[in-house]
Amino acid sequence: MVKSYFVHNTEVALHVLEKGEASVFAPSLLVINGLWEPAERAIPLLSNLPGHVVTFSFRGRGLSSTPEQGYDLAGHLGDIEAVVKHCGLDNYCVLGFSRGAAYALGWSLRNQQHMQGLLLVDQPPVHSSHSEKTVKFWSELNYSGVPILNFMRRTALEGLADEAQEIDFAPQLSQLQIPVTLFVGRNREAVIPSDISEDDLEKYKRSICSLRIIEFLESGHMIPDEEQGKYIREVRKWMGAFSDQQMTVKL
Repeated sequence: MVKSYFVHNTEVALHVLEKGEASVFAPSLLVINGLWEPAERAIPLLSNLPGHVVTFSFRGRGLSSTPEQGYDLAGHLGDIEAVVKHCGLDNYCVLGFSRGAAYALGWSLRNQQHMQGLLLVDQPPVHSSHSEKTVKFWSELNYSGVPILNFMRRTALEGLADEAQEIDFAPQLSQLQIPVTLFVGRNREAVIPSDISEDDLEKYKRSICSLRIIEFLESGHMIPDEEQGKYIREVRKWMGAFSDQQMTVKL
């Protein structure tokens, strides 16, 4: 059963979806969604993964509240921290998709001592800036026939344009001492192509000795939708490996 509730990061109410409970026999999974995605976009994972899975809507997305400020990296990491603390996550895994993977990278570089593993889904090692041009682009965009503004408020898009600064995580990747898996879309004919260039891939490979790469040949960027079955199976296998390790230690 999936619980729906709100967690507060000072004045910001964050909508959380949580399935299951933390266990000493398997790590919890925190799912960090993409730029415009509300918590509900992770329901296929919550519905099909065993164990304890948590996701949420960042400020300005989904059912979460929309402050006027706090759309830089620090503001988003603060939202993650509020959810992690409320749910009591420790020795957990983190999955980040698209821009959510940039937030996941920023979080993991500061908090990996409390984590078991990191899964990045089709995102270069960069927290990108935004501009008025990108505000216009996202404000006018439909995905699967639905306006993006149904999921993310324009105030949040404008906040990103005002506050988000580009941060290149590539020089810090070698600091990651936890296992890292990268999902990459390989279908060059996809409507939304992969965000990962060959140069990005080489940066990951050079810097992370534990890196494991999973290719999705029928997907571009939108792996969770374009190959949902394989996506869920690969996440299950990834989480299962950590569960097996944890069970062995406990026994």
